Amino acid sequence: MVSKATKVRLGVFLAIGSLLILVFAAAVAGNRLTQKWDTYYIEFVDYPVSGLQEGGTVNYQGIKVGRVEDIKIDPDNVLKVQVRINIEPGTPIKDDTEAVLSLIGITGLKAVEIRGGTNEARTIKPGGNIKAGSTMIDDISERAISIAEKIDLIAANINEITNEQNRENLAKILQETSGILETTSIKLSGTLDAFSRIANNTADLTDDLSRNMDFLTQNLAGNINDISDSAVESLDTIAKTLNDELVLITRNLNQNVNDISDQAQYLMQDTRFHLNNVGQNTNTLVLESTEQIVQVSASINRSLDTINQLLSSEEFISIVQNIDTLSGQLAEANMKDMVTNLGTTIQRTGILINTLNRTVLRSQDDLMETMENLRDATENLNDFSRQISDNPAILLRGN
Repeated sequence: MVSKATKVRLGVFLAIGSLLILVFAAAVAGNRLTQKWDTYYIEFVDYPVSGLQEGGTVNYQGIKVGRVEDIKIDPDNVLKVQVRINIEPGTPIKDDTEAVLSLIGITGLKAVEIRGGTNEARTIKPGGNIKAGSTMIDDISERAISIAEKIDLIAANINEITNEQNRENLAKILQETSGILETTSIKLSGTLDAFSRIANNTADLTDDLSRNMDFLTQNLAGNINDISDSAVESLDTIAKTLNDELVLITRNLNQNVNDISDQAQYLMQDTRFHLNNVGQNTNTLVLESTEQIVQVSASINRSLDTINQLLSSEEFISIVQNIDTLSGQLAEANMKDMVTNLGTTIQRTGILINTLNRTVLRSQDDLMETMENLRDATENLNDFSRQISDNPAILLRGN
């Protein structure tokens, strides 16, 4: 039987234990009741929050900074879930931070993870809203759902395509395609044989053409060489003939100009002589001067006739014909091989033409001087005639 002292000791022990439990409970509850928090709100729109519970952990950059205080659905929008969290005072929550849900181990429970934020961003005051973000798993899940929906749509389309009627149509198409391929194979075989024969004929034709081209090339080379030699000889002959003709023309022009100059000088000397001896018969002097002028004019006309005869002579016409013939030969010959010879001929012709131009210019100056002298003599004779008419006594007095 339990003694009274044992009962007393048991009662004291229970009383002290109960008191200690009450003190511990009061200390813990008082600490939690007296602790101050910064309250923030998170709104998840059309986003499941399964696994998140009241009293759950709130982490910031992996550090526990608070707990989940309340979870409820917005009465005005059933797609929106409001989560109220308490965070230790002094924790900097920036305006560009995001709140996401992260898994805790393999139990399926979730915690609120606050991430992001920069020093330059504005600090959210307690009572404000933190933007809800999405994790990589959420993005993958959304994409997986989208892919699954597309796969379901593709499967439905494939099922629609592979129905009984389409299978019959496909079998019919395959059968017709097989027949077309068989017919095409036969036709293709015949076409390949025809191409083979064409290739053989083309090879034979190419060989014949090669031999003919070699023969034509040899003949053409020989003909071009003959034409080149003939053209060179013709050019040399024409150059020589042209040189001789131009020298003859120059000699004739010089001779005619010298004759005209001599006759003009003789006329001037004779005119001066008659003017110095005015005592002779004036009519005779005027007549002789007129005859000499007529002779000079006749000489000039003869020179011009000689030039015209030379231009219309057979030799000059032969030169022109030779030039025409040479032009035809040059049109058929290889011009590249005759450039050097033709350049030499043109150079010689240019020298001859320059000589002829200088001779003509010199003759023109002599003719102009002679005509001026004749004009002066005529004027002197006219003056003398007027003086005789006005005063016939001059003939008696003399010079």
